[in-house]
Amino acid sequence: MSRYQASGYWYGEGRSVPEAVDLLNLMRKYREAERKMRAATRGSMGMNETDMSALRFLLAAHRKGLVPRQRDFAEELGISNASVSVLIDRLCRDGYAERIVHPADRRSVGIVPTDYSDTDVRGTLHRMHERMMDAVCTLSEAERVAVAKFLKAMIRSVEIEDEPSQPSRGKSQMAESTASSR
Repeated sequence: MSRYQASGYWYGEGRSVPEAVDLLNLMRKYREAERKMRAATRGSMGMNETDMSALRFLLAAHRKGLVPRQRDFAEELGISNASVSVLIDRLCRDGYAERIVHPADRRSVGIVPTDYSDTDVRGTLHRMHERMMDAVCTLSEAERVAVAKFLKAMIRSVEIEDEPSQPSRGKSQMAESTASSR
């Protein structure tokens, strides 16, 4: 029996120190709260999830002093060149981005954010980002190290591996293996 089956599916025993199950439940609650926040943000900005991801990518590139091309968006978002063209058209039409001659290659088109996009995103997300920073700033240095360790481990636990994993061996396969090894 798994050590988690005894108490049911992810139910802790109400101790003052959070158990592993308690942390997983809190992660699940955080993911749901974040999903709702992102949906509300997209709705208030009139964007879908891909548009928001593209805008975040564009603003991050801009902060680094980079001017992405459409192919960079395709690679980052994992969508076709045709889909990127429509997406960039939408961002330009809605005032979030504009096409320019790429500064490093005058034959290419670069995409840059408008002042409006930065202002709109900051205005929409500013209070939430402040609350998130306030929450992090309440942690001691040791607590931040522990949280970072935990989050990195959680990220690794859900990342898709490059190599396909082997199917888990059932009890009958294990019994056969054990019997043949005798």
